[in-house]
Amino acid sequence: MRGIIRTAALFLWAPATAGTLASVVTWLVWFYTALPCTEETALTLLCQPTPLARYVSSAVLNDCFIHSGVAITIMGGSDLMLFIRERRRTQEERQRADRMMDLMKETIDQLAEERRQAYEQIKQATEQAAAERRLLDEQWAEARRLSEERVGEARRAAEERAAEERRLLAEERRYAAEQLAEERRYAAEERRYAAEERRQTAADRQAFLDTLTKLTEAIGRNGQNHG
Repeated sequence: MRGIIRTAALFLWAPATAGTLASVVTWLVWFYTALPCTEETALTLLCQPTPLARYVSSAVLNDCFIHSGVAITIMGGSDLMLFIRERRRTQEERQRADRMMDLMKETIDQLAEERRQAYEQIKQATEQAAAERRLLDEQWAEARRLSEERVGEARRAAEERAAEERRLLAEERRYAAEQLAEERRYAAEERRYAAEERRQTAADRQAFLDTLTKLTEAIGRNGQNHG
């Protein structure tokens, strides 16, 4: 567990730094380019003029989350998860192999004990030595055959599991690549939409200023006519 945590920490600092930097850059661009929400601009921007409105908004929070997620993904966030899953699978496979080796050792020890007892019985019963020896040899051959079959079956099962895990890993990598492409496309759409919204806001603001200028000029002309 400590090894996984240490590995995750080593791989996570770069995605975390990239995500934080992307959020900070997004906020700075918004802060120095967007029109602040004040009492004078509240009607134009359709916002609530509060003390925090100058420093944060729902739109910039959404952009910060999106850009941070894209940066984390690009810097290897999904690869880290795949690495941790593969490490866990490797540890589980090693534990299964260790248990299988312990079982084989117990079987071999049991067979050796049975053979020792058989030889002791042969020594005690001289008249039945030949028959018992043949029986013991047959039992040993059968036990060895069964042991080899079990080992072969275990090896085939392990190879099949390894092949299945490689296939699943390939599927997961393909899915991760597709998700990354989809997230990049979505981020591009979000940026395009934000740019279009900024252009529309600027056009609306300019139209409002033109209307206000015309109204001011009309009021000035009326004042001169009455004067």
